[in-house]
Amino acid sequence: MQIDIKGCKDKKFKKYVSRAVDFYGQELINKRINNNIDVCVKFTNKINAWGYASIEEYNTVKKPRSFLLEVHSGIGAKHILQTLAHEMIHIKQFIYGELNEELDNWCGMYIDTTVMDYYLLPWEVEAYGREVGLFTKFAIKEQLWNVFESIYNPDDPIIDVELGWKK
Repeated sequence: MQIDIKGCKDKKFKKYVSRAVDFYGQELINKRINNNIDVCVKFTNKINAWGYASIEEYNTVKKPRSFLLEVHSGIGAKHILQTLAHEMIHIKQFIYGELNEELDNWCGMYIDTTVMDYYLLPWEVEAYGREVGLFTKFAIKEQLWNVFESIYNPDDPIIDVELGWKK
């Protein structure tokens, strides 16, 4: 996989972004295909979501192989790395033909997105369902709790906290 990262102002964090995208790709996409895709990660605060994935180019047999992954630059390290997992799941869906570029066809079946709740769209159910596990696996591999304040070691003992009601 070729990874290009644009707009990431923190050079140390850029290395974690690259390793995360590579890790998620290895977990989701078979090696032969993974070796032949390009992913451009673009940091921006001009999107109205945590992230988006889109197809940029197709190969000679009309298979998507070049992708743009946009991520909001203002959501913090943990959410950025978790969003990368979510969006890489969408890239996997594009690669294997599970989701089409128009975002209205899932596994060969038309989905009317105007009448279905966003969180019940089958591609979002998969992405939200798998992102936590992928991110946690990456966090354990990289021991991210030693690097970022907002990431905790899942093997640490549980510490009781208040429910956190807003008054």
